Amino acid sequence: MILDDAILEDADALAAADTRDLLLITASAGASMRASAHSVDPDLVGRVASEGRPRAIVVAGGGGSRVGGDILAAVAGPRSPVPVVTVGGPGLPGWVGPADLVVAVSAGGGTRETLTVAAEAARRGCRLVGVCPPGSALAELVDATRSAVRFGVGIPPVGGNWRARALMWSLATPILLVGGQMGLVPNASDAIEAAARVLDDIADQCSPMRDSITNPAKQWAVELALSLPLLWGTGSVGAVAVRRLSRQLAENAGLPAIYGNLPEAARTQSALLAGPRAGQSDVDDIFRDRLEDPDGWTRIRLVLLRDADEHPDTAVLAEDAARVAEQRGVPVSILRAEAGHPLERLASLVGLTDFATVYAALALGVDPLASRNDLDGRI
Repeated sequence: MILDDAILEDADALAAADTRDLLLITASAGASMRASAHSVDPDLVGRVASEGRPRAIVVAGGGGSRVGGDILAAVAGPRSPVPVVTVGGPGLPGWVGPADLVVAVSAGGGTRETLTVAAEAARRGCRLVGVCPPGSALAELVDATRSAVRFGVGIPPVGGNWRARALMWSLATPILLVGGQMGLVPNASDAIEAAARVLDDIADQCSPMRDSITNPAKQWAVELALSLPLLWGTGSVGAVAVRRLSRQLAENAGLPAIYGNLPEAARTQSALLAGPRAGQSDVDDIFRDRLEDPDGWTRIRLVLLRDADEHPDTAVLAEDAARVAEQRGVPVSILRAEAGHPLERLASLVGLTDFATVYAALALGVDPLASRNDLDGRI
């Protein structure tokens, strides 16, 4: 595996390598949120909310399609009046019933396990909402279910080969608006616009036209690609961000990562900082060329994605973790969320790291939107 960091300094070369325009798609994340919000019929949102708060909200989807449930749970926070649960299928938990709202999400509308969950929810008499393209198998199932409501996937502002991971914000927006009507997301519409502005600003900071000195995503791309990242988040927002980064590294660049959330990750994963993949501070030469170091590719790098609203005890633990890692020769990368609404904070973490995974893929000569999953045909 050879990392060509020179390509990161050449906007034309990046454009030629990014044959399916994932950089452009990533840059349009803010516009995607706005397009999705604009496409959502407020009357349908009101119709879902008019039945009152459910006992629980269950968001079902395969892979990146269900991340909207993670986002809703993180934004609603621990004081949410309704628990939010995400499931991947193919079955619903036994406790789910008519008192619960099931939101079935599928970017393509044909994911088998999501169809199975939606059909089971309809049989159990659950309140059912679908988020999917019109004319899809899931759309037909939802439309055929009495009292069910369906939201379409927002029309993307740019073309390309769209996969669920590139549609995260579009898929999450209808769920957030429903959550807003139910009192889970304060000022949902304003928060969506504020998050879109954060994503717009990040798109400018991380533009291919900016060199690595001024583009933080390009710096992160090299750091992530030349290591085995140990991703630790703080707070509910950080937890979503590290899961997202792990998925994006795998799907966009074919790179592995380990993720967890503090404080639990300190209990279950801290031994990795002293394991065989950790650096050795007494022999590590900070001036060596890491591009030519065969061991560098498998060395741990501690990556902290920190929520601006993290608990004080967690903040102390994060600082301690960074200090211990550096003492043991483990490099550390830290990204702190911007202050503001939880959705803005999440956007500030995800926006930059999404760009970083695309740049990492292109620097490694990988097509970030090509499927490398041999199980695609089976799932």
